[in-house]
Amino acid sequence: MTDPDTNDGEDAAASDRTQARERMAAAIAEVRREGKKAAFVYAVVDAMLLFLLVNILLTVLSPAELPTQLSVPAAVTEPVGTAVGRSLSGLSLPTGAVVGSVAGAAWLVGEYLYRARRPLVEQFEAANPGVAEALRTARDAVEDGAETRMAARLYEDVLDGLKQSSSVALVDSRRLVGTLVVVVLLSLATVQVAVVDVGLLDRDPAETESPTDRPSRYEGLEDGDAILGDSEDVQAGDENLTAQIDSTGGEEELDRSQSFPPSPDTGGPGSGSGAVDSQQAGFAGQEDVEDADLIREYNLRIREQDPEDEDTDP
Repeated sequence: MTDPDTNDGEDAAASDRTQARERMAAAIAEVRREGKKAAFVYAVVDAMLLFLLVNILLTVLSPAELPTQLSVPAAVTEPVGTAVGRSLSGLSLPTGAVVGSVAGAAWLVGEYLYRARRPLVEQFEAANPGVAEALRTARDAVEDGAETRMAARLYEDVLDGLKQSSSVALVDSRRLVGTLVVVVLLSLATVQVAVVDVGLLDRDPAETESPTDRPSRYEGLEDGDAILGDSEDVQAGDENLTAQIDSTGGEEELDRSQSFPPSPDTGGPGSGSGAVDSQQAGFAGQEDVEDADLIREYNLRIREQDPEDEDTDP
């Protein structure tokens, strides 16, 4: 007959060993997560370095095979423009930035997958040699499902050792700092290249703008002689040109025999080929003119007479 207290004690010990194994399994999973974080940090920094490098190379070299700007498709700009409440039609991006972004994104994914597929626990063990052997043994015991007293004691020792370890050691600080320094230098160089507009390869003049085409800074008024040149005398011409003024507008043909005003006699004062008769002009007075009709008829008769008739008129 078994003692109930003994059974209860064994059950409690077995439960503790199970919990120890579960805590060890959770600790190993945490170690793997820290390894993935370190892999992501490496991938992000290296991808940023590649993006800046490709961007500055394409900006400086500016190959003729690639356009300087790439238009964003309307399928992308229209939903974004609707979301932000403004029109984004005709949006374009520098070719260097677009190619660099694609290359950087591809590098980030590729490097992360490559580093994440490597044994992460072994990387942690290499970075923390104090718990390397015990952690390796505990990992094998967890994978085998060991819950013996020796295994439980090992789990507890490894968990205590992991509290003294650090996941920062998974990242090589010297390599990371060196890469960040290069990233900062490339960032400054990219800004400088964008301001100076450096180009080492020849491009089509229609696609690039030379520095001489840009408006220079205003430096005040310049000397007029420097713009127009020295003044000099101009000789008069020898050929006389006659200007004729047509009396009709549009495309109507001018009748050269017409006189102004018309007269039945070609010898009157108003006759002549293309001659213009002078007209009297004046201001009307404020008071009424007496016998205005008589004066008007007299003037008309005078104009209709020939010069010889005017001499014989008493």
